[in-house]
Amino acid sequence: MKKAFVFAAALALTFSSCGNKTQNTAANADSAAVVANEEGGAELSEDNKTTIDNLTAELQKAIDAKDAKTTISVLANLQTIYKNLAEEGKLEEAKAYGSAIKKFVNDNAESLKTIASGNSTVESLVNGIINLPTSAAATAEDAKAAITSDVVQLASPAIAKGETVVETAKAAAEMVKNAPETVKNAAKSAVKNATTTAENAAKAAVDDAAAKASNTAAEGKKKLEEKRNAERQKAAEKVNEANKKANEAVNKVADKALKGLGLHNNQE
Repeated sequence: MKKAFVFAAALALTFSSCGNKTQNTAANADSAAVVANEEGGAELSEDNKTTIDNLTAELQKAIDAKDAKTTISVLANLQTIYKNLAEEGKLEEAKAYGSAIKKFVNDNAESLKTIASGNSTVESLVNGIINLPTSAAATAEDAKAAITSDVVQLASPAIAKGETVVETAKAAAEMVKNAPETVKNAAKSAVKNATTTAENAAKAAVDDAAAKASNTAAEGKKKLEEKRNAERQKAAEKVNEANKKANEAVNKVADKALKGLGLHNNQE
């Protein structure tokens, strides 16, 4: 009986061990598993899903705060990771990743448009993501060429060197916090450009208002002059008409006088 119990216990342990191995294998498979993207064909790994979640969470904060500097940093990191995946030979994964970040950008298009207004860097980065090659026909060369060195220079150092995974929200926040100087310069330049654009727009509005006022005054002056000319013309016509009538009256009187004197020439 005791032997039977020991055997049963051993058997249970064996099955338990096998079950754990199966579960661990499934878990490992899940962590390296791929999820079909919306365009079909390409695949997205769990690591990439985690990276996207962590980076887009930072991007969402930046969008809500209208923070151009953080927006530039995250958009550059997202694009550069796409390039890194392609350079690692993971083209299909890069396509799936590209499709996922495209969706986020499209879903937040209006908010990003506000930040991009007057900010050519943000606008360029947004357009870069929207135009990422993710179709079935896209090649590795297309994917690599889609991200320029200017974008890579805006990425965090680790990602610029080839990193493709951002494991935690804290890591994503640190990347933004420690963004390279190029990001800070781009943000400052954007602020300066936005200020200049606003000043130019204000000046243009003032100039436009002044031009309209001048045109209105000129038009008013023209109409007034036309009215005066018309009145002068009307007055002149009346004078001419009066002169004509006076001349006719004088001629009648003269004719009558001549007839009385018998000096009127009859043409009969």
